This record gives sequence, C-alpha cells and structure tokens, in this order.
Amino acid sequence: MQPTLLSYMDDQHQLEGCATVVRLEPEARDGLTCLILDATLFYPQGGGQAWDTGLIQGETGIFAVQEVRFVDGFVHHYGQFREGSLAVGAEVSYTIDSTRRRLNSRLHSAGHLLDEAVKNLGLAWTPTKGIHYPGQAAVEYEGAVTDTEAARAALEAESNRLIQQGFSVTAQLVSLAELPQHSDFIPPQLPDNKPIRVVRMGAQKGTPCGGTHVKDIAEIGPMTIRYIKAKKGMIRVAYDIPE
Repeated sequence: MQPTLLSYMDDQHQLEGCATVVRLEPEARDGLTCLILDATLFYPQGGGQAWDTGLIQGETGIFAVQEVRFVDGFVHHYGQFREGSLAVGAEVSYTIDSTRRRLNSRLHSAGHLLDEAVKNLGLAWTPTKGIHYPGQAAVEYEGAVTDTEAARAALEAESNRLIQQGFSVTAQLVSLAELPQHSDFIPPQLPDNKPIRVVRMGAQKGTPCGGTHVKDIAEIGPMTIRYIKAKKGMIRVAYDIPE
C-alpha cells in the first residue's frame, strides 16, 4: 500500500476533496475507528499545529473525523460512523471543518510572523520550535534579552504593524539540496517521510514548514504578546489572536 498522498501540502486552502478508502480499522484506539485514504487534505497534528476535523462520506456511510495523526507515512483519520459504514475501495468525498482549520492556520501564521518581527527588530534570536494551539500559542528562541517587557511591547507593535500592512503568504515544495537557496533556517531534524515545503511571508527566503497558513497576513487580526520569559539562553514568546 502506497503512503498517503498529502494533498494539503500542494493546496493548503482547499477544504473539500475526493479519495478512496484503502484501510479500515474498527475500534483502532480508544473506541474510535481508523480510516485511511489514498490521499487527504486533512491536516494531521504535528509541527505544533492541531489536527483538522470534518466529515468523510460515501454511498454507504458518513464518518465523523475527530482526530488525525501521521503514522509511518500514513494519515490516520480517527472517528466514528454517524451512519452506515464504508468498505475498503469505496470512493468518498470529504469536507474539513473550516472554522477550526482557519483558526489553526491563523495561529500558525502568527507564529511565523513573530519570526519576521524578530528579524525586523534586529534581535539576535534563533527560532527553535513553535506551539500553535489555541490558548497555548508560543514560539521559543535561543538568545538573550535584558528587558523582557520592552521586548514584548516592541514585538507586539511590530507584529501588528506588519499585520495592518498585510502581505501574501506563499508556499513552495523544494528538494533537500535546494533548501539552502530558499531558507536561512534549516531545522536539525527534517522529516524524511514528508515533502519539504518552504513558507514565505513576503520575504525572499522562508522557513521549512508543513503546516497550513493564511493567504494574507492581514487575516491574522490583532495580535497580543502575552509575555516573554527568558531562562538559560532560551526565550519563550507567548501570543494570542482573536478567535
């Protein structure tokens, strides 16, 4: 069986699609059934972004997706049947919950926007990881800061200036050999079972990222930097956006 085609990597704004059921595992985990398709636009949790939810429908059943995970090259859609069932080989259509996807995309884009604000302010901080869950969003950096409140106010002002200005967010699939041409930041551990995609926010170079994002940074809305904490060479910047 071929690994799941990650359709969202090519089109992160499409929320409806068609696919074929290639595996069905009743009671796979915690009472939930696992459905695997040959291709999917559903985003599986990872990279600090929460999973998508939605519906998968065929002639014989309707499946409510409650959780999505990426396991050994396959996207596992966990959930329950609302009606009937679906068999291996069934042709299905699916719809992703647009409200949840939009919030997760805005949160993820806001995290990348922080990186741009850090660069613009001339801060010598190196991004290490981001967490883009509602109510928990933060980006962590290696670096030093002497006045956290001054840095917080400056980052909030610069982030909102960029949001009000607005600029497009683009994504491009690249090879590992091409990556240094497209990004100054190369994560130490890139997944070897997913395509490499670089996300740009109005800049010449971007950041490797497999998550979903807004089309224009203005869609994020007003951004609040809740706090900046520094400890042992690590800086944590926590942020919020309107839900």
